[in-house]
Amino acid sequence: MPDIAVTWEFVTAFSFRARVGLFLTASLAIGGLALAVGARHLEALHAQHATIGDREFNRAVWWTLALVVASANVAGATVVALTTRALSTRIARVRDAVLTLADPLPGPIAVTDAQVDDEFVPLHSAVLVARESLQASLTRVRMESDRNRAIIDTVLASVFAIDGGGRILTANPAAVQMFARPLASLTGAVLSDLVAADSLRLTVDDIGTVTFVGGDDDRRFTTSIRLHGRRTFPAQVAITPLALDGQHAWAVFVYDLTAQQQTETALGDARQAADDANMARTAFLERMSQELRSPLSSMIGFTRIVRRSKSSELSERDRHYLDRVQSSSEHLLGFVEDIFDLSRIEAGRVTMVVVPTDVVPMIREIVEQFESKVADRPVVLQVDLPESEAVARVDAARLRQVITSLVDNAVKFTARGRITVSVRRHHTTGAASAILVTDSGIGIPLERQGRIFDSFEQGGDETSHRYGGSGLGLALSWRIARQMGCMLSVESTAGAGSTFTLAFERAPVPGDSILAQTAGSTA
Repeated sequence: MPDIAVTWEFVTAFSFRARVGLFLTASLAIGGLALAVGARHLEALHAQHATIGDREFNRAVWWTLALVVASANVAGATVVALTTRALSTRIARVRDAVLTLADPLPGPIAVTDAQVDDEFVPLHSAVLVARESLQASLTRVRMESDRNRAIIDTVLASVFAIDGGGRILTANPAAVQMFARPLASLTGAVLSDLVAADSLRLTVDDIGTVTFVGGDDDRRFTTSIRLHGRRTFPAQVAITPLALDGQHAWAVFVYDLTAQQQTETALGDARQAADDANMARTAFLERMSQELRSPLSSMIGFTRIVRRSKSSELSERDRHYLDRVQSSSEHLLGFVEDIFDLSRIEAGRVTMVVVPTDVVPMIREIVEQFESKVADRPVVLQVDLPESEAVARVDAARLRQVITSLVDNAVKFTARGRITVSVRRHHTTGAASAILVTDSGIGIPLERQGRIFDSFEQGGDETSHRYGGSGLGLALSWRIARQMGCMLSVESTAGAGSTFTLAFERAPVPGDSILAQTAGSTA
């Protein structure tokens, strides 16, 4: 037995193909040896033929042939048995690897060193690679499923799936809360027993089959969900078809809009209250402005009359007091008129008369009015205007008001340096595209530039205390510009100056030239 075991271990050290060749060689050698021995024996019998007789000679020949054939068959049978044993071992190994595909969770099957040179190893390895790939795919699918389940469980919408018979297959916590039933009793429940199916656009026929009413484009809709015996609430619904084990099923997403609608209602009420308060404030400011304008105008008028009266004997001090009264009254009247204009614009009671207007002479006239205010300061007030007309479609009176406010601001906040009012024109039409007021004054901090056009807003508290003003000029100018279809913007650097740009968004049409209109009217 030890010799046989050692021999078999020696044989199994070869590859399967080498082993088959070895078995065949051994079988042929044994058959050849048997034939040689049989031939030798037949030769000896032939030499004794004369002494043993024909009968004994024939018997001996048949026995010899029988032994030779038996020896060859035994050798062949041995080769077949050994080959079958080796082949069965490898087929069993591959079969075991294939069977593991049905359960890829255990660890991989190792290939021993003795099997490395086996012809079945590539097939066996391919099966193992397929098994490991299947195992990795199943792991990814489980992870994806767990992640999707976690997402569905955390969304605020109620999510549940129903089969073709209308029975609930699964539901997330939000759906459990909506139906007010535990998940164990909810699973398997008939949907039509819990909610009106038509509110979900689902119909149930006589045999209990659930069908969605509508096309593919109608699977997202807003409706009113009716829960049997409980409540009705607005909801946004999405229904998606599913295929579960070859059967039709539906995934239903229900988002309760009750809180959203309550919030929208509250916001609408708050917006209406704010609008009402704003209208009341606007009406109050308008009435107050109207009440103040008459007495202030009277004060200014009577002050001028007293100062100009030749019969009144006024001392220099009295004239100084009257000048202060007139100056303060004019300042207050301007403030009241700004409030009056602002309230009328916010109330939508200002109508713009937009006509083609040449802005060049208007700018020259406005700048000339401010030259006396900078005469005693190291400030250069200049214009950069085209030689020919620059037409824009604007309300002339309101445009004058805006430019005057911008130049007044530049004069107020520029102690030294330069103030330039310029006009840009379209390259093709020559019409005015923008008016720029640039100064080298105190500038506006970056954090306040976004609020500079708000009412009662200035460059800062220190600016308000030092330079005064109500903070209404830019706010009013911005609203006037917007109502004219223009855009007022600012670019500024604190301590280096500002540039206010009034851009005309309404491009003049051909024939808007003032000269052309004048010629036409003359003709």
